[in-house]
Amino acid sequence: MNPRIMIVEDERIVALDLKHSLEFLGYTVVAVAARGADAVLAVAQQRPDLVLMDINLGEGMDGTEAAQRIREQSRVPVVFLTAYAEDKTLERAEQSMPYGYLLKPFELRELEATIRMALARRQAELEVELAEERLRLALDAAALGVWEWDASSDSFEWEGHLEGILGGQPRFLRGEEDAFLNFIHEEDREALAVQLLSGQSISATVRTHHGRGHIGWIELHAKRYAGEHGGGERLIGVVRDVTERRRNEERLRQASVVFNTTAEGVLITGPDRKVVSSNPAFCMLTGYSVEEAYGRDPDDFLHARRHSDQFYPRLLEMRQGYWHGEVTCRRRDGTLFPAWEHVCVVRDNPGEVVNYIITFSDISQIRQAEQQINHLAYHDALTGLGNRHQLDDRLEIELERARLVEQRLGVMFIDLDGFKLINDTLGHAAGDVLLQTVAQRMKTLLRRTDIAIRLGGDEFVVIVPDAQRIDDYAVLAGKLLDAIRDAIQLPSDRVNISASIGIAVFPDNAKDRHALMKAADSAMYDAKTHGRNRFAFYSPDMAERAHERMAMEQGLMQAIQQQALRLHYQPVVALESGRMIGMEALVRWQHPELGLVPPARFIPVAEESGLIEPIGEWVLQEACRQTRRWQDEGYPHIRMAVNVSVRQMMNDHLVERVAQALAETGIDPQCLELEITETAIQSIEHSRERLRQLKGLGVMIAIDDFGTGFSSLSLLKHLPIDRIKIDRSFVTGLPSDGNDVAITHAIVALAHSLHLELTAEGIESTDQLNHLHQLGVGEGQGYLFRRPEPADALTELLRGGHRFQAGRQ
Repeated sequence: MNPRIMIVEDERIVALDLKHSLEFLGYTVVAVAARGADAVLAVAQQRPDLVLMDINLGEGMDGTEAAQRIREQSRVPVVFLTAYAEDKTLERAEQSMPYGYLLKPFELRELEATIRMALARRQAELEVELAEERLRLALDAAALGVWEWDASSDSFEWEGHLEGILGGQPRFLRGEEDAFLNFIHEEDREALAVQLLSGQSISATVRTHHGRGHIGWIELHAKRYAGEHGGGERLIGVVRDVTERRRNEERLRQASVVFNTTAEGVLITGPDRKVVSSNPAFCMLTGYSVEEAYGRDPDDFLHARRHSDQFYPRLLEMRQGYWHGEVTCRRRDGTLFPAWEHVCVVRDNPGEVVNYIITFSDISQIRQAEQQINHLAYHDALTGLGNRHQLDDRLEIELERARLVEQRLGVMFIDLDGFKLINDTLGHAAGDVLLQTVAQRMKTLLRRTDIAIRLGGDEFVVIVPDAQRIDDYAVLAGKLLDAIRDAIQLPSDRVNISASIGIAVFPDNAKDRHALMKAADSAMYDAKTHGRNRFAFYSPDMAERAHERMAMEQGLMQAIQQQALRLHYQPVVALESGRMIGMEALVRWQHPELGLVPPARFIPVAEESGLIEPIGEWVLQEACRQTRRWQDEGYPHIRMAVNVSVRQMMNDHLVERVAQALAETGIDPQCLELEITETAIQSIEHSRERLRQLKGLGVMIAIDDFGTGFSSLSLLKHLPIDRIKIDRSFVTGLPSDGNDVAITHAIVALAHSLHLELTAEGIESTDQLNHLHQLGVGEGQGYLFRRPEPADALTELLRGGHRFQAGRQ
């Protein structure tokens, strides 16, 4: 393509001649302008390869000014064609940096030579500019900073992104505040300065200071060059910001440490789900080596159950790109273990799947702990039976099943008789062994479908589903009673215990679990009330009796608080003379609605509920105070008998409270007689020490209801006993019942041989009185003499010196 030339000449004939000459030489003339301003505009529009310009253009902008603007705006080369060559013109022309200066007139060959040289120069410059632009773009694309330090002039030059990389504009290599080395971190600065000035090639990664204490990293390459023709040395370097790369490398190092040290197994697969990498924890958890796992699908060797065909497509559709859940994994040896697995998708920038990452951890211990916690939550720690939580759950389930299949469901409420006495006497450790033994015996008798529960203390429940007949419950209850009744060997003793069992049946007795349990509980109390060691089926009147018992217990608590208890006294009479020599204090309850409640109705409730202890303590104190009153009235020899319950006997504070009552009233200890039943002295070691302490206070000790308990008669000689009271059950048949006569004779003979005093209870006839007197019984009490009465009534008898009927030989 021919070079394109523009002519700027204000003389038209000259311009046309020049145009014909250029066209003759083979050039294309794209425009002819006569004024400077028109030339500047035409160059911007036509973009010629060369401008031939006259300097003197008449009015307005001259050629030198137009050439200057063309160079600045369009960078098109200009050659001056002029007749002027004086110094001032040349100086003005030099400022526009023309590509040639040809004086008129000139020959055509001179013009062609000038044009060709100008075009050649411009082509060389364009190549240089292109190379510079290419270098500039390359520096920008690579985000590089290039710098040069001239040692001879100590000048520092730079291009590219150096300022952005360093966070400032360096002007010197070192020394000054804005020197290049001052941007380098102090710990790297000196070593880098030595390297830069040593003349060696440098390739290093160093830290830099950025604003606000931020530390970056740069990669620096530099080399020292000797100056040409004896000039000064030059140091040229290239800088790249590698802060993000260093951070990524740090993250990769951290990820590598995590990958290799985490306790979770990690598998990395390709998009085809074949393993490409695994960590040490995977090998430890599964027993597979890295080589054995490589190239295999985890569904083929790790998962006991493959993920469904839709698993991975759905995973790819999930916005979050991950899934986690519990799976079952298989070790290399074939054993299975539960695992918590996390599967996530890794995508590249276009969004294509490049990896799947599978992490999992063995949760066997968690599941075992959950099972243990669940067992503890639903089982009694002592016996291994179910607890209240299991009772609620299973009873509801069994009731629902019984409704669906229209079958009966039985509930047995079991309470051990006398467990508290053994527990308090032999200790809680012995009580625990007893409960464990009873629970084990129960389990051996129950079917697989039966459910045994320990409610707490000595209470148990058995849920019995699928019984064909009502009699089946009775048979099972009988077996349980027999098993519980067998002797139990405790660490320090061998004991016997019995149980009371209440039975309630769905749907006969109740429709829901609460009512069923309440019915079984009522039946159990009925069995206990009728002698213990037995079972009882629920009947509607039991609920009424249970309600009455509860009302009795609540009423007793209020009676104690409101001081509604009363003491009546029954005279103790010398059978020889009929003289009143003592009293027995008997508690009565003045009920606001029921009137005077006899002890037979409320004492058993008080014993079972534990209220007998505060009642007994009040009786002791009140009886001693009344004795003090009678003594103050002139009857110093009246003896007061007070009953002591089993619970009181077991209380470690009994001796202390008796001593306190004696001290507060000031009565003679010989005037107080404590009546203790045989049941209360079954534990010989305990009773012997307790009785010895009581005897040490100076009080009298009597065994009440003698002959009705189970204690060995030979043990009496070891106890500090003063009196035996013959139970009314033996006195009732005298003198006609031969058995009662024989037993009474034996008791009298035993007492005489042990030098013990005798008192007969329940004397209601003259024949009984005479027979007992003939046997040598010294004292007696009963309705024949006087019923129990308030203290005021008996005070009148004392004042009148009343004598009762005496016995006859």
